[in-house]
Amino acid sequence: MNNSSTDLTSDQLRQPLGPAFRVYFETTARLLDNLEKRLKQQMGLTLSEYNMLLLLSEAPEGRMRMGQLADAIVFSPSRLTYQVKVLSERGLVKRVKCPEDGRAWEAELTTEGRTMFRRASVIHAKGVKNLFTNAVTDEQLTMIHRIFAQVAQNLDQVHDD
Repeated sequence: MNNSSTDLTSDQLRQPLGPAFRVYFETTARLLDNLEKRLKQQMGLTLSEYNMLLLLSEAPEGRMRMGQLADAIVFSPSRLTYQVKVLSERGLVKRVKCPEDGRAWEAELTTEGRTMFRRASVIHAKGVKNLFTNAVTDEQLTMIHRIFAQVAQNLDQVHDD
């Protein structure tokens, strides 16, 4: 098969494990691996940990219910509990009782966590710029945004078979 996407037929491109999905899958894995290596080397953070700090930094008062946070980063509740424990031991987040519901728990970003996130976000942004946004045109970025917004909407609507 030819490497040029212009030489591929619609049938070839639409194959579930065909070239379109494969290049997306392999490139995304390489991109995320590279971004994570940068964060680990320079900040000691995994990409998942960075994402958790990002979500908490954007949340009102730097807090989110544990279930809501697990859904946002696509973690099981037990995996999230473990991850919060790890970040808590590092002083980056803490578990607190939900003020509205004393039975529920929230993850809260600490002052140290905010500082770590700000430093890590500079490294992450440079990586995204160098590895992703600099590689494509503004028009292509707009297309990527539209395409993945559409895929995200489909994920929200289509339930597992």
